[in-house]
Amino acid sequence: MSHELKPWSVTASRITYEDRWIRLRSDDCVTAEGTVVAPFHVLDYPDWINVIPLMPDGRVLLTREYRHGCGEIILGLVAGGVEPADIEAGDAAMAAARRELREETGHEASTFVKLLTSYPNAANHSNIVTSWLALGLNRTGEPRFDPEEKVDMLFADLGDILADLRSGAVIMQSMHVAALFAAESWLRMHASEGLK
Repeated sequence: MSHELKPWSVTASRITYEDRWIRLRSDDCVTAEGTVVAPFHVLDYPDWINVIPLMPDGRVLLTREYRHGCGEIILGLVAGGVEPADIEAGDAAMAAARRELREETGHEASTFVKLLTSYPNAANHSNIVTSWLALGLNRTGEPRFDPEEKVDMLFADLGDILADLRSGAVIMQSMHVAALFAAESWLRMHASEGLK
């Protein structure tokens, strides 16, 4: 069965909730076939980034923190949202990656490798997430967390973390999982270059 896909038409749009974290947009839509979908709620988040800091010995620096959505303390990556100052810096995703790495770990990186850009949830989120591999790490200061953040940092072997993800022994945010597997692929492709 073959048919032509077309985007929906938006007949009305309004912001139904907004605060410093999120904006909820409610659209009245009509499909190409004439079906009315109203309201359809879209979460307008800023773009996000995540960073995999890779130490010279091959270990990755992970975060461990409470995540209220799932009500658990989980492993994750250095991550955050793109802020207005990042946008002014030019490459907003790159600027956000550098800033978040500094803030959450106290490290700077000599090299950032863009691993992938993806939609967190294209069904009802408007933003994208860019995943980075940070190489050539140098500790330049102490982490600076937001008042509501309490984050533990730990080093782990990338292969061990991926094995734990495959077995289900560790559950992480899906965008972080995708970034870790993309990092493994990139590192395998560049293994002969002797990365530091």
